[in-house]
Amino acid sequence: MLLFLAVAFYYPLGFTLSESFTAKSGGFSLAEYGALLGSRRGWSVFGLTLVLATGATILSLLLSLPLALALRRRFAGKAALQFLMMLPITIPSLVGALGLLILYDRTGWLNYFLVAVLHVIAQPIPIDYTIPGIILFYVWMFFPYGGLVLMSGVGAIDPAVEEAGRVMGGSPGYVLRRVLLPLLRPSLVAGSVMVFLQCFGAFSVPLIAGCNHQPVAVRIHTLATVFLDWPQASAMAVIMGLVQVALLLGYRAIDARGRRTA
Repeated sequence: MLLFLAVAFYYPLGFTLSESFTAKSGGFSLAEYGALLGSRRGWSVFGLTLVLATGATILSLLLSLPLALALRRRFAGKAALQFLMMLPITIPSLVGALGLLILYDRTGWLNYFLVAVLHVIAQPIPIDYTIPGIILFYVWMFFPYGGLVLMSGVGAIDPAVEEAGRVMGGSPGYVLRRVLLPLLRPSLVAGSVMVFLQCFGAFSVPLIAGCNHQPVAVRIHTLATVFLDWPQASAMAVIMGLVQVALLLGYRAIDARGRRTA
């Protein structure tokens, strides 16, 4: 196991870290980090990545929470809804991105239905190759990860707790705000972290549907394979990894604090 980890994980990680501190002329240097953090292009890449990941995470939670609450009860078509909700996980991201690209293209099925069938709009809606379009793609691909966590959290809540709130005179909205959401806070935090990490490191979706909008993963690929700028690509990869590790450490701190207060 240690040999496998050394070959498959530690060596590539060490090589990337070493490359990030290597000057283009050779030798140790912090120039790549300085060039990256001191340029508007570098900050814009990370800013775009944060906007995409944050927007997709918020929309994913807004979609997952009602579904998780609805799936507590038995109703006709529940199994089919659960299957459709989990379907994006079973589809390779590259295949899913191509399918979404076809579906939401200016001549795709959605615009054809709105323009030619319903006649509700005169011109196709531009979705592909736009920031809102990428966020929409992220939501479809990654919201099940947060949905699974929320479904587990909702399932762990005793129905008697919700019933007690209603017996005490609380409206459904009041019970949701003051009873269910506080109990679901750990699941909301865990689900948001999972979705954010998936979106922050997404590659296939923005590579295919992003066009000129290049988040961190796509920019690293471009620097390394197109411009052969391995030091700059490695520095960006290290910063990307540090952001993800910081997010995980922050989540663990929040989780530990919640366990102590509980």
